[in-house]
Parts: sequence; C-alpha cells; structure tokens
Amino acid sequence: MAMAIPIPSRQLFINGEWREPVLKKRIPIVNPTTEEIVGDIPAATAEDVELAVDAARQALSRNKGKDWSSASGAFRAKYLRAIAAKITERKSELANLETIDCGKPLEEAVWDIDDVAGCFEYYADLAEGLDAKQKAPVSLPMENFKSYVLKEPIGVVGLITPWNYPLLMATWKVAPALAAGCAAILKPSELASVYVLKFY
Repeated sequence: MAMAIPIPSRQLFINGEWREPVLKKRIPIVNPTTEEIVGDIPAATAEDVELAVDAARQALSRNKGKDWSSASGAFRAKYLRAIAAKITERKSELANLETIDCGKPLEEAVWDIDDVAGCFEYYADLAEGLDAKQKAPVSLPMENFKSYVLKEPIGVVGLITPWNYPLLMATWKVAPALAAGCAAILKPSELASVYVLKFY
C-alpha cells in the first residue's frame, strides 16, 4: 500500500518555469482507490499549447542550437543520465505518487520507476552512438559523387500519453526525443498526471 504523501500542487511547466494556465482552469485529481478528490492539476488549452510550442522553438534555436539541438549526443547523454540518477534517488516518492494517481499496486509502480531510470540510460547510450553515425558514408558506384547520412533532430515534438503506465510511457516518448536533440511538449493523461508534473 502507498504511504500517505502530499499531492504536489503544480502549474504548467513552460519555458523553464511554472505558469498558471491562461484560462486558469483546473481538473480534480481523483484517487481511484478511494474515489476521493486529493488535489487538482492545471487544464491546458490551445492558448497554453501555443505558448509551449513557441517556447520550445526558441529553446531549440538558442545559441544557434548549440545548447541542445546541435549539441553532441554525448552532451545530451549527460543530461539523460542525470535524469536517470534523479529518478532512482526519488524512486519511493515517485512510486507512491503513481500508486495514488492511477491505482497501480505499489510493488508494480516501483518496478515501473526502475524501468523509467533504465529507459533514460538506454537513450543516453543511443545519444552517444549518434555521434559515431554522423556523416556516415554511403557507398556509391561513381567516384565523382560523395554521399553520407546526417542525422538531425526534427524540432519540436508533441507527445501524448495514456494513464496506465504514466511515467514509463511518458519516458518512452520524452527520452528518445531528447536524445535525438528535439524539444518535447508532453500532454499526460488528465486521469493520471501528478507523477509527470512532479517529476518533469
């Protein structure tokens, strides 16, 4: 059984800061075990999405992309590994929040959090591997032409996740996007998003 922990009060996280939704709407959090309202979460609207997309685009172009989108995979891998370490450090708290938020047994939630940390580690390895694959030559039958593969981030990605493996499914989308050098806008399920707001 999950221990009693306070449900964090959160806003929307846009452009590196917590912001109240433009229309100031909130959605109640219902504990599926007790059907008790245990808090509320921000309800983003199209206006908030526009702000998030604009901030993400600006973040990718900051310092001509060198801060993230044009940085090396090894640079991005350091951040992904730091996230994995923070997840492991806060495993108990995150597992308890996930149990309260989606009704999952605590033991299963703990396994999920271990998987979340492992997923960030996995994509850190892949991010490092991108460096070796940049400008990989492609064999052509004519010597006058040279061809190579250049792997580049696609830009801002929108990610939507369901309620049943809340933090793990968010990680399955966020970690590869970050590893590839993209900026991500995450919309977790309104039925289970406390854990995401707490972690991200």
